[in-house]
Amino acid sequence: MKTICPCCQSTVVYEMTDGISINLIDQLLSPAVLVSLGVSLCKSLKVHPAIGVVAGTTVSALIEMTQSHKALPMLVNKQYRCDDCSHVFTSLH
Repeated sequence: MKTICPCCQSTVVYEMTDGISINLIDQLLSPAVLVSLGVSLCKSLKVHPAIGVVAGTTVSALIEMTQSHKALPMLVNKQYRCDDCSHVFTSLH
């Protein structure tokens, strides 16, 4: 479905992006961060670090599985700019 400008009804609209493609939450829940957190936690609790590697990898895999099998797509507000009239508007997707 093509996005239409609500001001001039033009179909020549472009999605405005801020250039940041990786979310902060995605960075914090990355496999590398979770594994290192598991290792650090095991070292502080005097447990073998390999257990932290296994736990971090398992948690990371579970998060990845739940994110890839979402039943409903996430609704996102996207900003668009009309190339004809320069109107900036938001559309819910």
